[in-house]
Amino acid sequence: MPLDNTGFSVPSYPQLLDQMTTKAKQLFGDDVQTDANSVLGMWIRTICWLQVTMYQDVQDTYLSNYIDQASGTSLDQLGNNYSVARSPATAATVTLQFTGTPGYTIASDQDGSLFGTADDIEFQLLDDVTLDDKGNGSGEAQAVETGPSGNVAANTITVQIEQSDQVTSVTNPDPAGGGTDLETDDTYRQRIHLSMEAQPGPTLMGLYTALYAQPGVQQVQIVPNLTMDTDSYGNPPKSLHFYIQGGAQQDLGQAILDNIAAGIQTVGKIKVTAKDISEHTHDVFFDAATVVPIYVTITIKTSDEFNPADGPANILAAIKDYLSSLIMGDQIVFTKLYQAIYNVAGVEYVSVTMGRDKAKMGTDDIQLDQFETAAIAEDSDVEVTVSE
Repeated sequence: MPLDNTGFSVPSYPQLLDQMTTKAKQLFGDDVQTDANSVLGMWIRTICWLQVTMYQDVQDTYLSNYIDQASGTSLDQLGNNYSVARSPATAATVTLQFTGTPGYTIASDQDGSLFGTADDIEFQLLDDVTLDDKGNGSGEAQAVETGPSGNVAANTITVQIEQSDQVTSVTNPDPAGGGTDLETDDTYRQRIHLSMEAQPGPTLMGLYTALYAQPGVQQVQIVPNLTMDTDSYGNPPKSLHFYIQGGAQQDLGQAILDNIAAGIQTVGKIKVTAKDISEHTHDVFFDAATVVPIYVTITIKTSDEFNPADGPANILAAIKDYLSSLIMGDQIVFTKLYQAIYNVAGVEYVSVTMGRDKAKMGTDDIQLDQFETAAIAEDSDVEVTVSE
């Protein structure tokens, strides 16, 4: 087996073919026919293909013992060794506000409890809501489907899917959050590494671990001010200011309360009321990271290897992967877009512009502010043109 002190290496198909051809000539003479159309040649090539497949399977098994190389269920099993489970797909949650007939109860388990957006993202009311004497009320709702599509903007859930004469209007004053797909291998792998550095707790690393464990959390930055003076950001003494991208607000507030040290106050515009182990309530404050939408226009020339069916989607995915690798305050390096795009098979020539504003596209790097993170907000924000 190709295992030595440098690790496990898989011989390529041409290497195996050369070895078996040489061996055949040693056994049967130099004039034996081993070309692709001969009986022996076809047999050799069949065996080589089977051996390459077997070697690749053995290599995958070998690498599945290591967090940085394992994938799928093998990575799940390694994560379980560190008590870190892969985050499942989750449905977004949101608080809905209603107006209607005073005293009317919107039952969560009957007709009239389904609401949605203009583009058909549906939300199911979780609890009964009784409108007060002024005809106002609010209640929690959850997206019918799991995934990030449920993370809709504020004031977009305005459609009564099942009409009721007793309900005049519905809306969501705050964005929905917490909707995620099944956690990818890359983000799961990062959380496993983070758990090795610190368990959830009151240390800075412990707080990062606790927050990254929440479904949907993509980035976290913590600004500590442990002095007796207000810092340069305006944070008061003995405080922690959390900036978080993604996740459900209630879950984030509870995670902060569960792990923060006593005597430390939290700072931010978002307020969540969470309970301690004794069921006492506490106000927890934090801020959402500012997500900067990035626009990219791309013109490419391709070879025959380029697949027009999924090539543009692969380019979009490559750009998203690059942006997701950045942290708050990073610089978006323009030339790295070329690197990401050229990794797509069949791309021979690329011309790119990018910007924070569609009206101001260019070739300059983009410096994010300390609490900003970059993302492609809509797939249509990346325009790919295939040139003849």
